[in-house]
Amino acid sequence: MKRKTINIITMCMVWTLILVLAASCTTQDSKPEDDQEASQQVVDQNNDNQEDKVQKQDKSDGNSEKITLTFWNGFTGSDGEILTDIVDRFNENNDQNIEIKMDIMPWDTYFQKLPPAIATNTAPSFVLMGVEFIPEYVSSNSIQPLDDFWDVTGIDESDFVKNVLDMYKYQGKYYMTPMQYNLQYLYWNKDLFKEAGLDPEKPPETWEQLGEYAVQLTDPTKNQYGFGVTKDDALAPLIWGNGGEFWDIENQKSLLDSPENIKTYEWLQDLVVNKEVSPKGATGPDLDNLLKSGNLAMYISGPWQVNGLRNAGINFGITAPPKGTVTQAAPLGGCGFAIPKGTTDELKSAVYEFCKYWLSPEILKEWTMKNGFPPFSNEVINDPDVMNDEIQQSIAPLGTLGKSYNLEIAIGSQLHNDVIKPMMDTILMGTGKPADVVKEASEKIDEIFQSSK
Repeated sequence: MKRKTINIITMCMVWTLILVLAASCTTQDSKPEDDQEASQQVVDQNNDNQEDKVQKQDKSDGNSEKITLTFWNGFTGSDGEILTDIVDRFNENNDQNIEIKMDIMPWDTYFQKLPPAIATNTAPSFVLMGVEFIPEYVSSNSIQPLDDFWDVTGIDESDFVKNVLDMYKYQGKYYMTPMQYNLQYLYWNKDLFKEAGLDPEKPPETWEQLGEYAVQLTDPTKNQYGFGVTKDDALAPLIWGNGGEFWDIENQKSLLDSPENIKTYEWLQDLVVNKEVSPKGATGPDLDNLLKSGNLAMYISGPWQVNGLRNAGINFGITAPPKGTVTQAAPLGGCGFAIPKGTTDELKSAVYEFCKYWLSPEILKEWTMKNGFPPFSNEVINDPDVMNDEIQQSIAPLGTLGKSYNLEIAIGSQLHNDVIKPMMDTILMGTGKPADVVKEASEKIDEIFQSSK
C-alpha cells in the first residue's frame, strides 16, 4: 500500500512537470489561460507552416524576431542577377534572422526616389550608390557615418587595398562600406573586327585610330555601329587624353572652355553626326543592348559588361581606353553600401552583418570572377583562380590610369547632370556648334560653383 501511494505521487509529479515544460515553450507573445491551451500551442507551433517559420525561427540563442531590411540599388543588368543570388543566399544562411528585401530599379528612377524618401523618413534601410555621391549626401546630412564598421564587425582594414578604401571616405570619415571599384575600359567585338578586315587581337591604341576603326566597322544596313557614345557619359578618357580638363576643384572654376576641349568635341561631333558611327540619342542601356547583341564594335564602359557579354556568347576583348595626343587616363569609380539617416541602430547593425558577409573572400572572389570587377581584397588578389583569369589579366595592369572625374565635390552630380549631360546631348545630336555649346556650359559650371560657396 505504501509503494502504491508513492507511485501515484510520482506520476502526479511527472504530469505536473510535463505541463510546466509545455507552458514554458510558448512564445513570449502567447498568454495561455490554462495548461491545456499551452500544450495545444506547443503542438500548433511544431506543425507551423513555412510562412510562420520565416516570421519566427529558432536560432542558437533562442527564438528571435525577424529583422527585415529594405535595400535599393540600380543594378538592372546581369550584375543584378548575381547580386540577387548573393542576397538570397544571405537570407537563407545568416544566423541573425535577417531578411533583405531588395528593390532594383533604373538609376534615374532611383535618384528621383531616394532624396524625398530620406527627407520623409521613408528611405530603405540601406542603399548602393556610386562613391561620387558621398560629398553631396553628406552635405545634406542624408547618410550616416560608418566609422565604427571595422571595430563592430571585427574586419581588419589592412586586408584591403588602402587607396580603394579611401574612396569611401569623405573628410576623413567612412560614409560607405566598400562593394566594388572599377575603371572604365574599352570593349571591342573581335568577330566584327575580323569581318571588317581588322586584326581581332589588336584594339585601337589611340583615339585617332579608334575614329578610323569606327568608320570601318559601321554598317547601317546591318544596324551595326563602330563606336557607342551616349550623352550620359562625359567621355572623360577622350578629354583627358587630349590634354583637356572639366574643372579646377581647388579654385572652384571651370576649365571646360579651352582650345583642346573644343577641338576634341568637334572631332567627336563629326564622328557621330557626319560619319554616323554611333546611334543618335542613345542611352547607356541602349548601347549595352547593342553591345550584347553583337551590333556594337567598340564601347567605353565599366566591368559590369563582362558577365552579360559572356552570357550572350560575344567574342570580346577588354583593354585600357585609347591614348590621346597628351596622355592616357580612365575615370576611377566604385559603389558602396550607404545607410540613410533614418535607419535605426538595430537595423544598422543588421546592415553591418550583410556588409561583413559581402566582404568575405568567398563573396568578393565570386563577384570578381563572375562580373569582372578588379579585386581589392589582398586575399582575393592573390587567389590563383583570379590571377589566372583572362579578364583580370587584361585589366590588372591598368590601375595606374585611374583618375577622379567628380569625386570629392559636393556638387559633382549637379555639374554632371545639369551641365555635362545637356552639353553632350547637344553636341551628339548636332544641334549646336561645339565652340558655342562648350562656352555656354563653361559659364554654367562657374555659376554653380559660385552659388555653392
